[in-house]
Amino acid sequence: MSLIGARELLEDARKRRYAVGYFEAWNLESLCAIVRAAELAHAPVMTGFCGEYLANPKRAFKQDLALHATLATMVAQSASVPVATLLNECIDMSVAYRGVSVGFSMVMFVSEAMAIEALAARTKKLVEFAHACDVAVEAEVGSLGLADQSTGKQRQGWLTDPRQAAEFVKETGADALAVSVGNVHFLEGERASLDFNLLEELHRQVPVPLVLHGGTGVDKADFGPAIEHGIAKVNVGSSLKRAVIESEQRYFTQHDVERMNPNDVLGRGGKLDIAVQSQAALIDEVLSYIRAFGGENQAN
Repeated sequence: MSLIGARELLEDARKRRYAVGYFEAWNLESLCAIVRAAELAHAPVMTGFCGEYLANPKRAFKQDLALHATLATMVAQSASVPVATLLNECIDMSVAYRGVSVGFSMVMFVSEAMAIEALAARTKKLVEFAHACDVAVEAEVGSLGLADQSTGKQRQGWLTDPRQAAEFVKETGADALAVSVGNVHFLEGERASLDFNLLEELHRQVPVPLVLHGGTGVDKADFGPAIEHGIAKVNVGSSLKRAVIESEQRYFTQHDVERMNPNDVLGRGGKLDIAVQSQAALIDEVLSYIRAFGGENQAN
């Protein structure tokens, strides 16, 4: 149990026909809640942080990548179920290399602007470096659409070409491939239309586990067919944060915090603690996805 390699976790999911949930954390509380949910479900899980967000130069406060890797690793090591860690969606290749060096189980570099030939060449070098450190690499071919909740608009992406994807994996040695089959990043309030015929063709041609990003915008009823068509990992992020935001909104509606001991509201860890209530909401959200992915009771 506890910390496990990403390749081992994904191969088990593919062999036993469930999907590993990658549930993206953003602080220690969310990290612990995700793993607690996995323990309650007796499910393997992947968690970690977004490389783009942690390294964002516009952050008000600079974040330490090594500290986040250590936190994720220690939480994984203390878990009663298999947990792999991921530095997800780095848009700066140097951040991906750093993620390997500080100890994430898997790293991912993405670039929608880079030509596929250049992306393959750079990914191949990352894979060689990562594999020498026993770290896996997830890559992406294609581009997801992007929903903007603040405007209600969507930016169009482009679908993954099966032949191009197969050639990319062969050339780079990537361990997993994120695909664009109608899934959309940050989609809330409506459901993406997945192209299962395309997904089946990708499954036939691409030898490594396939990954579905944008899990928030996918109908839970579609996860089963997606897994049958080769998806071994699903990424979920936005709905986790939404669950916490809504929990905290309810808290301030239901409690007169001006008349409460601030230590009860934050820090004491009892039933009145806002962080405890938001973690409980996050646990419930993660559990609902684990069950939809067929991951419940899959921990060896």
